[in-house]
Amino acid sequence: MELVLRMDSRACGELWRRHADSLLLYATTFLGDRAAAEDVLQNVFVRLLGVQDAPALESEAGYLFRAVRNESLNALRSRRAASRAFERLFDSALEDPRESLETAQFGREVSIALLDLPREEREAVVLKIWSDLSFPEAALVAGIPEKTLEHRYYRGLSALKLKLGVRHE
Repeated sequence: MELVLRMDSRACGELWRRHADSLLLYATTFLGDRAAAEDVLQNVFVRLLGVQDAPALESEAGYLFRAVRNESLNALRSRRAASRAFERLFDSALEDPRESLETAQFGREVSIALLDLPREEREAVVLKIWSDLSFPEAALVAGIPEKTLEHRYYRGLSALKLKLGVRHE
């Protein structure tokens, strides 16, 4: 069986280059499992390649995050529980070894603190901070009213600051 690519592969590749890292982080945060998140991301882009015409996008990031969220929900429904640990958020590839160690340590602290947040708050924080979406875009992705997302975001951010201490702004 041969897959017929309908969307322009260059356009799809450009979407991948612009958004894959943030989408993977979002899916990983949502699922708590990087391997499952990679599968979700692959499924979204394979489907995107199969569409007749590129969808008319008001916000390409919003569209992609919504697709990843929906696919992640499907993945959650199809398995009983996440079994793998959440992977680090930060890559410690800095030149100064002390800074690299501090960044890696802070990344571990943030990962642990994020996992302690309720899923809804964690989702709002990741969509807003690491995915760089506006409140309206993030609310659309999460499928909730903007004010609800803002409330979850600020509640999650306050909890993170409390857990991480004032030294980490």
